[in-house]
Amino acid sequence: MTYAVRSCTMAVVALTCFAAPSGGQDRRSSPDTARHDSTIAQMKAAQKVLPIDPRERIADEADRAAAERVLRDREQRRDAVLWRALSRGANPAVRAYLIELIASSGVAARSIAGRVRTTSDAGERAALIRSLAGFTESQLDRSERENLVVSLLHLYSTDPDPEVHSSIAWLLADRESDPALHGVDWRQTAAVATLDSALQRTSPRRRGWSVSADGQTMIVIRPTASFRMGAPASEPRREPNELPHDVHIPRVFAIASKEVSVAQFQRFLSETGRRDEWLKATRERWPNRPDPTRFLVDERRPQFAVTWYEAARYCNWLSAKAGIPRDQWVYPDSIGPGMTLPPDYLHRAGYRLPTEAEWEYAARAGTRTAHFFGDGVALLDRYAWFFPNADLHGWPVATKEPNQFGLFDVYGNAWEWVTDRWIDYENRGAVISDTEDPVLVVTDDTPRVRRGGSWSYDKETTRSAHRGSPGGYRPPDRRDSVGFRIAQTLQ
Repeated sequence: MTYAVRSCTMAVVALTCFAAPSGGQDRRSSPDTARHDSTIAQMKAAQKVLPIDPRERIADEADRAAAERVLRDREQRRDAVLWRALSRGANPAVRAYLIELIASSGVAARSIAGRVRTTSDAGERAALIRSLAGFTESQLDRSERENLVVSLLHLYSTDPDPEVHSSIAWLLADRESDPALHGVDWRQTAAVATLDSALQRTSPRRRGWSVSADGQTMIVIRPTASFRMGAPASEPRREPNELPHDVHIPRVFAIASKEVSVAQFQRFLSETGRRDEWLKATRERWPNRPDPTRFLVDERRPQFAVTWYEAARYCNWLSAKAGIPRDQWVYPDSIGPGMTLPPDYLHRAGYRLPTEAEWEYAARAGTRTAHFFGDGVALLDRYAWFFPNADLHGWPVATKEPNQFGLFDVYGNAWEWVTDRWIDYENRGAVISDTEDPVLVVTDDTPRVRRGGSWSYDKETTRSAHRGSPGGYRPPDRRDSVGFRIAQTLQ
């Protein structure tokens, strides 16, 4: 099928879906809520939302004020000042506030829509696309929305930039997945899914993203220089185990834009005949709550209750589905305590868990602040499902905004396993290369790292440098807020 034919088809799909009712529902009233046991109820009663650190408040006030100055300057100097502030090289914290404020600032929706089509700066285009979520139906009439949907679905297939790609997916998703959003419900989830299926059969060529055999959007990361890993002593909520040090990642790699979902993980279990085994192990892990289907209540959520070993098995399964030769798989056939990783595992083409350095590099997306959107926390609700807004359960993946690399849920929703065993940071005064761990044997009593925070944790974990519990977690540990995302070495 040529692109021209597919584009025309998607225009019809878009206009059909625009008026169709969504198949989803607000999961706050789902049976999952009723299944919360006494432990969860006690947790909700006992846990308090952490107060904002004064340094976070100062950062938020300064960044918001800077964004408001840009909007005032725009009124006097036309739109150019706003477009520059939304560009890829602009201040990411000010840019994040502008995305939130544009719809209420008096900027015409038609102006934003026109600029989406004409700008040559990918960062600006991504920011403008996400700003459209704030406009109401009265601000953006039906005809303009329908025209925009056709343009956006075209860009979704053709724009090489991963932040643009993810921003379109986020904007066009069914809005009831996040009750905090009150703008237009674009209702294009089905149209985007149809495109994703078609994109699995296309070559990524020069795109910064591709679609895996299991429907995962893989973001291409090309580190060109070392980066500062860890957190400075001045960062609010910084932990002693986050000692700053310079790291170089000597490879091009891809990392999934989303955490592995219930639908994807359960498909793996079913195809490999492991579903009963997983259900049994989950039931044994929580003997006082014998129904493990609480982790399956919504197939769009991240898959929780996954051990490190199970995440590794999923990666091998996905390598097989993709037709990757067995000698390029990262994990051995027999995965479990005592398994030995190949000495060149970061040079192999198979799917795997990201390294800790890869995870932080991807989460930071070129920033050095506490979060990829700045040092404040006022905008955290736009990017993360965490204790203050998650209602004590996980939410469908990719319902919060992506970062500048196009990754969703790097903060909150699910804790994410990474490859590395827990090692205390060292600052040796030289750049450290992120290469294979010389300790290749994986054992039950050697902890591994998890990253990103989850629905059950607060602001202390939703930072790019946060490493999880000191000492990490053992590979066989099964937790009700831990999942994973996949990665792959490209060259």
